[in-house]
Amino acid sequence: MTATLRATSSYAASAAHGPGAGHLTHAVARPVVDGLDQSLCGVLVSVRAEEDWATVPGAGRCEECTRVAG
Repeated sequence: MTATLRATSSYAASAAHGPGAGHLTHAVARPVVDGLDQSLCGVLVSVRAEEDWATVPGAGRCEECTRVAG
């Protein structure tokens, strides 16, 4: 049996930590728990479960997270 990884689930939005993080939002695979998590691109981020990646207005999006999440 083989498995295929696909971005078919929904993603939570998050904000990066650290110097030079900028004002980008990153995607985090659900399910999530409020707090720190790793984004799709590997950056340590703050995430809130109720924030949806598809509906967060304003800030720019991480290019790699956008590519992975679609």
